[in-house]
Amino acid sequence: MTYCELWLESKGGLAQFRVALLVPKEFEQPEGFTLTDTQHDTDKKFYVSEWYDGIAKAKKAIDAAAKFYSDRDLKFLYFREIRKPK
Repeated sequence: MTYCELWLESKGGLAQFRVALLVPKEFEQPEGFTLTDTQHDTDKKFYVSEWYDGIAKAKKAIDAAAKFYSDRDLKFLYFREIRKPK
């Protein structure tokens, strides 16, 4: 099954957050995401958003990304966790 993965990353403790997407090569990504040099999987591309001050803006951004995939009937996993950036 092909699916996208979405989660939040933090730096500086809980001061700044960004959205991370692990996207299959055949999927589009929402606007505002940048392809990173760090790749986790050969079948998927790793994208990140800008850094946001505070969790509220990052939460809105991850919800918008989830809606982007939902509107296109594409499967995704939405992890409700905060990871350290890679």
